[in-house]
Amino acid sequence: MDSETIKLCVKGVIPPRDPDLRKLMHEYSVYKRVLIPRVKQAVRQVIKDKSIAVYAQQKWMVDKKLSEYLKNLPFHPMPFHNQSVWLEEKDGRFWIHFKTKQGEAVCYLHVPIKYHSLIEKACGEDNPVLGQVELIEDKKYGWVNCHITLRLPKPEPYQPKGWLGVDVGWNKLATSIACTCNSHLRFFNPTFHGKEYKTRIIQLRRLLKDYARKGKAWKKWDYRLKHMVKYAVGSVAKEIVSKAKKLKFGIAMEKLTFKSTTKGYLVPRYKLMVAVETLCEREGIPFKLVPAQYTSMTCPKCSYKDDKNRVGERFRCLKCGYQADADIVGAMNISLKALTDAQMEGVMPQASGLRLKGLGLKPKPLGHVARPLRGMSDDLCKATRKPSKIESEVKKEG
Repeated sequence: MDSETIKLCVKGVIPPRDPDLRKLMHEYSVYKRVLIPRVKQAVRQVIKDKSIAVYAQQKWMVDKKLSEYLKNLPFHPMPFHNQSVWLEEKDGRFWIHFKTKQGEAVCYLHVPIKYHSLIEKACGEDNPVLGQVELIEDKKYGWVNCHITLRLPKPEPYQPKGWLGVDVGWNKLATSIACTCNSHLRFFNPTFHGKEYKTRIIQLRRLLKDYARKGKAWKKWDYRLKHMVKYAVGSVAKEIVSKAKKLKFGIAMEKLTFKSTTKGYLVPRYKLMVAVETLCEREGIPFKLVPAQYTSMTCPKCSYKDDKNRVGERFRCLKCGYQADADIVGAMNISLKALTDAQMEGVMPQASGLRLKGLGLKPKPLGHVARPLRGMSDDLCKATRKPSKIESEVKKEG
């Protein structure tokens, strides 16, 4: 893929009563019942051949991966290259043309309204915008889902009015705060992201640990935990990008590597960084990576750095006495580093002074974020809150 283009997947649906769907499903059945079993049989012959000098563990892994690949065969996608498929628009409706052995199959493609502007760019034969098309059969409702890959030009990032610092912490999934400088430096709009997902992730981790320790069926809890973390990363990334887009700000995050992901964090920090960066490229939002050293131990007011400034979730400067949440301080320092880099490049003006007004307020909720309960005991919290779906399911199994 060219560095000046981005890939975007658009989902459409072919209705089950389409007249040309029979030609397409015949091609699908040949792919599913003839081609895939022949590939499986050929691989098995290679695995069973003793003359091939390969470790038995490697052969076993090939067999295992192929079995997992074919396990979900009824819903397996059949890819069409852009040379054998193209899109057409007639009177505001979209039609998709497939080249098959029985002739060309023209099917009506139902696309959500929000994707109409994107699909219009891919219409026409030999259009370079159209990429691979995958068909996934839905046996429950009889529909055929189309996953269309589009190659769109990368939008130019706009000039940011300020920077949104994002910190991924131990106690919160992510914390963001906006930083700008017109005549003075100002922080505003602090937000805790994903508090609702934090509770679910902690519950699933505990259930997975208890079931694995007792020797019970723990794989389903591992499966749910992985999907919950994946969903939380995507949801939090969308919240952060929508906030920056609304304010016309850029996003600054810590420069992390894959090895910096530790078990203590609720979500993988590297995956969240990559998800935010990918969404910023699609939306044309400036994205900057800053060094991750001492972001939650440095005072944003007097720049005093000491590892004793942070005690758990709280931050208290030993020099000037400034107090705040440790994750908010980390987000403030991240945005300050991005702002300093922009000022050195001459993109943003210099600030005359620092303004910390409003930082003592509680962070505002955004999307699924719930405001944290303060001054309430653990027993009272357990008595007032409703049981979650996970807890009720465990009680039923119980």
